Amino acid sequence: MRIDSHHHLWDLAISPRPWLAGEVLAGISRTFSMDDFYKERALAEIDYSILVQTISEYDEMKEFFSVAEEHESVIGVVAWIDMSSADCFQHLEKYLDLPGADRLVGIRDGAQGRADAQWLAGDQIVANARKLAEKDLAFDLLVDPSNLAASTHLVSRCPDTTFVLDHIGKPNIAKGDPGELAAWSQSINELAKSKNVSCKISGMVTEADWKSWEENDFKRYFEVVLNAFGTDRIMYGSDWPVCKLAATYNQVAKLAEYLIQDLSPSEKEKFWALNAKKAYGI
Repeated sequence: MRIDSHHHLWDLAISPRPWLAGEVLAGISRTFSMDDFYKERALAEIDYSILVQTISEYDEMKEFFSVAEEHESVIGVVAWIDMSSADCFQHLEKYLDLPGADRLVGIRDGAQGRADAQWLAGDQIVANARKLAEKDLAFDLLVDPSNLAASTHLVSRCPDTTFVLDHIGKPNIAKGDPGELAAWSQSINELAKSKNVSCKISGMVTEADWKSWEENDFKRYFEVVLNAFGTDRIMYGSDWPVCKLAATYNQVAKLAEYLIQDLSPSEKEKFWALNAKKAYGI
C-alpha cells in the first residue's frame, strides 16, 4: 500500500485562491481535480491520499468533504480552522454533519509567513491544540525555519496531541547555506525530541532550484530528518499540485524512493503507509 499524506485540490470556480496570484505561480493557477490527480499519480502506484487545506476559510470543508465522499481513495482530510480563536471549534461543529466529514483527520492553520515567529507558542494556540487531542485530530505544522522554535514550545505543552511537520520545515535548499542548514538541523532535532511529532517528506522540490535540482541535493536534508525522527515518524507526501512548479508527480515519488533506498522493506512500508495511518488515526 502507498499513501500520499499530503496533496491539494482547488476548484477556482467554487473558491478563488488569492495566494495563486502572480507570474511565479502561473503554472498552477488553475483548477485541479481528482481526475487530474489520478492521472498524474498513476505511475507512482499511489493507493490512497490525504487532502490538505489550501485556504484560510471554513467553507473549504464543504468542498473537501464533498470530494472525500465521492472518492474512497481520499482517506483523510486536513482542514483549516482559526487556531487563534477561542470559538474555532464552534465553527468546526457546523460542518461535521456534512457527507464526507467522517474523513476529517487533522487541522492546519499555518504559521509560515506570519510576522510573529512566536505565533504558534501563544496560549490560545496551545489551548486549541490540546482540544484537538480530545477530538482525535492531528495538527499539521506549516512552518518555515523561523517558526521551528515556537513549534517545539507548542508540542512540548501538548503531549497528548499528535503533530505532523509539513515539508520538513521548509529549509532553503536552493540556497544551501551551511549556516542555515546547521541552524535548521538543530531546530529539527529539538522538535523531534517530542515523540508526538511526525514529519512529512514533502514539499522539498519547491524549496530547491526549480529548474536544476538533482536528487542528491536533498540527501543531507533527508538524513537530518531520518536521524531525528527515525523510521517510525516519517511519511511520504507529494505536495501536488504545488510540486508541479519544480517536478512531475512521478519525479517526486522517484525522489522519495531514492532517499529511502537504504531502508529495510518493513521500514519502507512504514514510510509509504503505516506511519501516516498511525499519525492520522486512520
